[in-house]
Amino acid sequence: MAYAIVGSLTDGDVDPVGVAIFLVAVLVLHDAVFLPLVLAGGALIRRVVPVRWRSTVRAVAIVDLAVVVVALPLMIGLGAPYGLGLLLILLVTPAVRKWKGTRRAPRG
Repeated sequence: MAYAIVGSLTDGDVDPVGVAIFLVAVLVLHDAVFLPLVLAGGALIRRVVPVRWRSTVRAVAIVDLAVVVVALPLMIGLGAPYGLGLLLILLVTPAVRKWKGTRRAPRG
């Protein structure tokens, strides 16, 4: 983090106004889009999903939402290759979470 800050402050090609606008946009989008979606999804999961599966479904939903938020602009701009990759991630995430959730720590 410090390396990025020092690099951006000492690089003549970096536009400080553009960086500030980008950072404000990221904060606003996080608070206006991502956070409400996570809260609404958590409330929906609490009402619909049985207690036994809630933690798994919540973890998968949060990971998948983050992936979709990052991949959606790429899919819109560049098309099919990213769409296929996104679909693959959305299909694999629940399986990985389920597999990680069933493994037990070694006793010792």
